[in-house]
Parts: sequence; C-alpha cells; structure tokens
Amino acid sequence: MPRSSLEAFSALWRAYGEGRLDRSLDLVADNCEVTFFDGTTVVRGHDGVREWLAAERRQWKSITVSYDGIHEERPGCVLGVGRLTASSADGEQLDCRVAFVAEFADGRLVRGRMFRDPDAAARSVHVGG
Repeated sequence: MPRSSLEAFSALWRAYGEGRLDRSLDLVADNCEVTFFDGTTVVRGHDGVREWLAAERRQWKSITVSYDGIHEERPGCVLGVGRLTASSADGEQLDCRVAFVAEFADGRLVRGRMFRDPDAAARSVHVGG
C-alpha cells in the first residue's frame, strides 16, 4: 500500500482512469465519504463506491480521466486537477475540467470532493474543506 497521501491519490486516480477502481479499495477507508460535483450527491464506504461505479458503467460506454497536475496542499490533503471525458451508448457526451480534493489518513482516502472548477477546489482546501 502506498505510504504517502500523494502516492495513494496517484494510485487511485490512475485506477479510476483505467476502470479498475473497484480493485483498489484497499486505498479507501471503510467509512470514506465522497461528494460529487453538485455538492449534495455523496457516496459512503466501500459499498457506496461500488454502487457508484456500477451506475457509471451502466451510464457511460467510455470514461477517460487525465490529469494536469497533483500536489499535496497540506499533510494528508491532495488536490488533483485534470479533465474528464465520457460518452454513452446513446451518444451523450461529457467533456469537462475536474478537480478532486482528497483527504487521507494512514495512506487511505477518508474524504473526497469533486469540483468542475479547479479554483473552487483550491479555495475549499484553504478554508478547510
């Protein structure tokens, strides 16, 4: 298991982008909480992550995540900025900037939040989340 928050974040980001996040749940705390773009949709724990991944697989034929940069904002808190593209079987397209603020404890994700605006993500880190 990666020891630093930055290593754990990089491994999770890569696993998500490669479609194998469900096989990397050892990097996610059992009681993790992830909040999505809208600020109200939240998944909790391994079961929540699995249910979210299953829903994504049903909705999107392909998903690509690339990142422009990741860095540790403070100990245990990582900010990743990149791009998310996806397409569905019925032709729906998604192409947007994405930022993810992740908090880690003992090398495992405990809390995360997705943003469409990298500046908003950076501001959230500086005001404590």
